[in-house]
Amino acid sequence: MTMKLMLSAVLLLSAPIVFAQAPKTDTLKVATKTIINDTIKAANVAATKIATPAEKQALKEEANALKDKLRQEKKALKEAKKTEQAQKEFEKEQKAFAKRQDKILSAEKSVNKIQSKKADEEKSLIKLKERFAEKKAKGKLSPIEIEKENIKISKSQIKLTRLEADLNKAEAKLLKTRY
Repeated sequence: MTMKLMLSAVLLLSAPIVFAQAPKTDTLKVATKTIINDTIKAANVAATKIATPAEKQALKEEANALKDKLRQEKKALKEAKKTEQAQKEFEKEQKAFAKRQDKILSAEKSVNKIQSKKADEEKSLIKLKERFAEKKAKGKLSPIEIEKENIKISKSQIKLTRLEADLNKAEAKLLKTRY
């Protein structure tokens, strides 16, 4: 009789779990714990009412088995949480590494771009100086044209100086990003 009561109690308590639609893992865990705890309590209550020692021993063993099952579920849950956390940390590190590599590539691209601009400006400055020297040697330039050419050369030199400063900043940024 007590076995029937205990079995019907377990079935009644487990009915919501069986018929639930897509239960959340948290509610499932809580429900499982309560079912197991209720079963253990029912077994203990039934054990006190049963007079034969063999039935008491069987109920104790069943209760111990349920407790062991509960412990194993807790342990498995802890391990699952640890592996999930490790996976999240790994993904976070991968993302940070990829972001850092993108920053390094961007900084290198910036340095290369400034270096090419600087090289182009140096070539332009050399050409301006050569043309000016040729025209001056031929004597075809008026004093106003000479000043205009000097202004062009000065502007080019100023631009070259700014590019050198930008290059130094970009290289410093690249070094900072790398280390």
